[in-house]
Amino acid sequence: MKSRVLTAIGLIPFVLGTFLLASPWPLLLMALATAGISALELEKLLNFPARYSTLFVTVVAGMAPFAFTGIPVLLLAIGCLFLAVAGVVGGYIRAKDRTSQVGALLAPLWFVSPLICLLILHGQLQPNSGSFSLNPILMAVAPLWGGDSAAYFVGKAFGKRLLAPSISPKKTVEGAIANVAACLAVALPLGHYLGYSPTISALCGLSAGVFGQMGDLYESYLKRQANLKDSGTLLPGHGGILDRIDSILFTAPIVFFIIATKL
Repeated sequence: MKSRVLTAIGLIPFVLGTFLLASPWPLLLMALATAGISALELEKLLNFPARYSTLFVTVVAGMAPFAFTGIPVLLLAIGCLFLAVAGVVGGYIRAKDRTSQVGALLAPLWFVSPLICLLILHGQLQPNSGSFSLNPILMAVAPLWGGDSAAYFVGKAFGKRLLAPSISPKKTVEGAIANVAACLAVALPLGHYLGYSPTISALCGLSAGVFGQMGDLYESYLKRQANLKDSGTLLPGHGGILDRIDSILFTAPIVFFIIATKL
């Protein structure tokens, strides 16, 4: 628990500062580093050779031109692909053989697509916003932080009914409900400050609460299939990068879609 808290204290100012910077380049560099490390962790989860990770990182580097050219239709299509890819990843693990190489090649879209969506959300800063500014990327991540904290404390204090015992034996229904409520509580005032309607703000919060937990459970399922406790060891108390961003992976494309289409 101590190492988990210390890691969070060290990471939050760095990550939040990257989100708030008006310049897109620090976030792009962080996204590329995240994708590269995630590819190595995915290699362990799916048990395929390292040469694929090198290919993945090369492909991920192609995010830069797409992230800054403003092609919303293309980006939305790429962002939505991860839903189908997630199923391919699961099928690849279950197969336990080399007959599903296509699944292995497409698997990185699981984290590449959401990272592209986050880059685009960050790029929607208001003109002349200064060096630092709150921006739409926070609608995809800030509610998750509030939801995770609420789920942990409420689940620990009041949790009795298990949410998905065969996948994650510590998550409870009570914690899940608290997660959704906290996501909404964070998204509504944040969305108001950023100039979004109550409907858009509520949809972003609800999406974070629902899809964020789905992403968490999905990664837990992958680890269980691979007989691993964590995806990596880079972050003491948290595990690997995928362990830390699993909720964002399912949330970012949905929030991107909500904001891009102005539902």
